[in-house]
Amino acid sequence: MRAQEQQRILKILQQGLATHTSADAGEMLQVPMEGYTDPEQLALEQTVFFKQTPLMLGLSSDLPGINTYVATNETGVPILMTRDASGCFRAFLNICRHRGMQVVATGRGEGRQFSCPFHAWTYQNTGDLIAVTHKDKFGSLDHRDFGLTELPSAEVAGTLWVQSSVGEPLDPSELLGPLADEFMHWGLAQHPFRETQVIEADLNWKLAIDTFGENYHFNVLHRTSLATDIIGNLQTHDIFDRHYRMVFASKAGFEHVLAEAIPVENWPYRQLTLNVYFLFPNVIFLVDPAGIDVLRMYPADDVPGRSRTHHSYYPNPDLAETITESRFPGFNKIIVEEDYWAATSIQRNADAGVQTHGLFGRNEPALHHYHRVHRDALGLPALTILSPN
Repeated sequence: MRAQEQQRILKILQQGLATHTSADAGEMLQVPMEGYTDPEQLALEQTVFFKQTPLMLGLSSDLPGINTYVATNETGVPILMTRDASGCFRAFLNICRHRGMQVVATGRGEGRQFSCPFHAWTYQNTGDLIAVTHKDKFGSLDHRDFGLTELPSAEVAGTLWVQSSVGEPLDPSELLGPLADEFMHWGLAQHPFRETQVIEADLNWKLAIDTFGENYHFNVLHRTSLATDIIGNLQTHDIFDRHYRMVFASKAGFEHVLAEAIPVENWPYRQLTLNVYFLFPNVIFLVDPAGIDVLRMYPADDVPGRSRTHHSYYPNPDLAETITESRFPGFNKIIVEEDYWAATSIQRNADAGVQTHGLFGRNEPALHHYHRVHRDALGLPALTILSPN
């Protein structure tokens, strides 16, 4: 993020703190609870979002050098991401063209070649088929026709994008859109991959995203945890096509710079803020002083009320050597034990069918944006607007 934009955001937060105001959507929205419970809507989401839409599956540092790979099944389709000997990022269906077995076990590592564990058909990390056991039994089989099936993919500003179905090449300029320059300035490729976890939860995948969509709840739900570090009900509000950014303020950090009367242009932006990005259609991307958290939310088990959150952590490169403990115990105490605990209650009540709609207030603009772009992509009716008064 450029210095001019950082100062603009810091001034908005400073003013909001002084006037007890926050980002305002200018209206209220009703959201139908059936969006969290309807199997037909879930089936549509599975097709539109998780098969036909490019997904951000990681950072460039997940493939930190040539001949590295990541094999994942998180989208519901086995995907193999590689960085070949030339440094090029590619993605393939992780499926042998012989009998359809998964070629590379789920995980990450280094490798120029991959052999199917069934019959040892072997592929280069460029996807090319290079060896067939007892090739004479397959007639005039042309290796060029039986390489791994390549998927549309692109590497943009330190992020890795893959569409989990065969299709036209991705347009890199459309993936991050106006955020590409900002993400370049975060230096994502220099944030090393540290650890990953999967959170299984009894809540709709959109409810998992909703929990990150406002800090109105911080002073209540997180009063003894996150609210001791972050000022509640104070945020900025910026839309970037279908993506979104909120910025929250560090309580101790703002108290210090204000008490010392430090000019805004000298405020250390990253030390004073928690930056929360929503990347369409299913990613929450967090930047704070300690590093970057990437959370990718998916439906689970074809059940509307089940989800999986794939969470990866990348420490700040300036602190990577000093951060030795796992990020996840402290993170899960807030997200799993507090946020997802509350969202699970919402899911149970939605499943009971006794309340038809929820309400998004004027101070929850990210939720307005997120649900609008999702419904628009699905071709669903627009949400009902309520008077702001």
